[in-house]
Amino acid sequence: MAYLLGQHSERVDRSFLAASEQKLADVILAALPDSVTPLRLTKVGVIGAVIAAAALVGCRWSPAWLLVFVAGIFLNWLGMALDGPLSRRRKLTHPRLDVIGQSNDMMSQVLLIVMFGASPFLSLQSALVILACYLLFSAYNYVRTIALHARPMTYIGLGPTEFRILMAAWPFIAHASGIDATAPGGAARLDAAILILAAIGVAGLAVKAFSDARQVAAEE
Repeated sequence: MAYLLGQHSERVDRSFLAASEQKLADVILAALPDSVTPLRLTKVGVIGAVIAAAALVGCRWSPAWLLVFVAGIFLNWLGMALDGPLSRRRKLTHPRLDVIGQSNDMMSQVLLIVMFGASPFLSLQSALVILACYLLFSAYNYVRTIALHARPMTYIGLGPTEFRILMAAWPFIAHASGIDATAPGGAARLDAAILILAAIGVAGLAVKAFSDARQVAAEE
């Protein structure tokens, strides 16, 4: 995802699956032919997001689309998680590639979150609340990366890969629980729960920002 971000980082904030993901990425990268470039992997990630988004809408009519959704999420991970490491592995790092990778990754996540609001698994209200939180966390992530020379942060051990896993798992959980956001009042309790969780998450981010500010002040 990031071609340059974090190459000279001083602080490391690793997610739960970071070590396992790195081992899997190393195996896949070693097997990739020279014809597979970082830019092509980025395109694969975008295509995966589009497929997953279309599948979410398709789930309004048939749960069979769930398998297509998972395939799309996997392609999105494959492209967005491996484009940066492949770039560094082949010493192809360039600011332009960094901008392309970061922008496409963010737009892919925005697309998926919004399309959850068009699926049976989340109401549009909940999807927009999650989107607002995602954009808020992303914005602070970039500010923190620049200010603290730190790698992109995780939140309670959750990074981009964990977030994708949660997205892939939620439709199955919602389907098994009988949640249908397309029915009148079908997700009222879920909406309330998401609002509460969002408030807790934003409060946690505020505490994190205050802690980081104190750290910066102490180092000056």
